Amino acid sequence: MGPAPIHHCTCPEGFHVAVAIRPTDAVPEDDKRMELTEHLGELRSRIVRCILYIVAGGTACYYLFTPIYNILSAPMAKALAMHNRAPLILDKYLKVGFTAPQAEILAKLERPATEWRFVIHHFPDAFFIVFKICIVAGFIASLPLIMMELYGFISPALTREEKRPLRYVVPFSILLFFAGVSLAYWVSTFAINWFVGYVALFNNSILLQDPQPYVMFMLKMMGVFGLVFQLPVALMFLAWVGILKSAAMKKTWRHAIVGISIVGVIVTPSNDLFTMLVMIVPVMLLYVGSIWLVALIEKKRAKAGKI
Repeated sequence: MGPAPIHHCTCPEGFHVAVAIRPTDAVPEDDKRMELTEHLGELRSRIVRCILYIVAGGTACYYLFTPIYNILSAPMAKALAMHNRAPLILDKYLKVGFTAPQAEILAKLERPATEWRFVIHHFPDAFFIVFKICIVAGFIASLPLIMMELYGFISPALTREEKRPLRYVVPFSILLFFAGVSLAYWVSTFAINWFVGYVALFNNSILLQDPQPYVMFMLKMMGVFGLVFQLPVALMFLAWVGILKSAAMKKTWRHAIVGISIVGVIVTPSNDLFTMLVMIVPVMLLYVGSIWLVALIEKKRAKAGKI
């Protein structure tokens, strides 16, 4: 480190004094190393707490495994019940003059009811199914606490004006995540029903569903929808750091729609057209709404003198 600059001043009594003043930005290397070590230590402690939150949430979900599993398996049961009722086939025969009992018999002949049940093929599979469900459910249950830890780590580096938007962004992000999860849970019934329709093409077939791939399908579906619904939060962040402008979003909205459609086709776990549309259309609407949010952030940045 170079010598500190010398500043000369004259006291009221007439004495001439030379004072060495160290610049405020000249921080010793030991202090910098100490600050980095402190930040890493705080980051490590917060990560450990987040892991403990997930473990605690997973442990609590273990004792609630039966109702959680019933919730996850409900779309499968609804899809098979919807498939076996065959309301469209019944209506077809009723419209041409058949009575209800006759229409029901003809519908069963045209598309027989599909028998199904969950089957565990290997004895360790049951443990891993319970483990995966509990970990994911524990993460979702502890998500607010994890977000609080993240906010507590980054808040010291933010000014008061920068902290203010986070009070609204964090709850908004959690709300969008659960909205995506709820939409995925609703649409999964129709996606499963679409796939089950092909099982009926095989005469006298019985669907023996392994619960492990089914559970992974449901978790992937809900996770993908929840993450995709974070688009407004990502766009707001880019606008806050000055990378994204609302005028550019308005100008390139056609490109954005094409990009959203391509991503929706790629990441949709079920790969059926209906589920893709249910994902793509809301995300397009979220993009349009994000234009207004980005414009609002630009106004706030302009008032703060950052533009």
